[in-house]
Amino acid sequence: MKNTFMILWAPGPAWVPGKTVRELPYWAHHADFMDPLFANGTVVLGGPFADATGSLVVVEAENEQEVADLFARDPFVVHDIFALSLRKQWLLFLDARRKE
Repeated sequence: MKNTFMILWAPGPAWVPGKTVRELPYWAHHADFMDPLFANGTVVLGGPFADATGSLVVVEAENEQEVADLFARDPFVVHDIFALSLRKQWLLFLDARRKE
């Protein structure tokens, strides 16, 4: 059974202040990494905060180690654009996607 996790990313050492995420180095590589995860339903929601203070990703996975292993390969993580701020399993009580 899949569980829901949230990942909170903070700007890493290679984050370039004043740039949007799409202007940052390795953006195309990060997008190439994320697009299939979104297409297959692993990534449910994701995107940067409007004030450029980081990003939030909601993920469906078996366990937290799967999430950690997967996102360790994200080019934004590998190249220090993102730094992990928080990763937690989220027990959703209200989810409009799962209405009966």
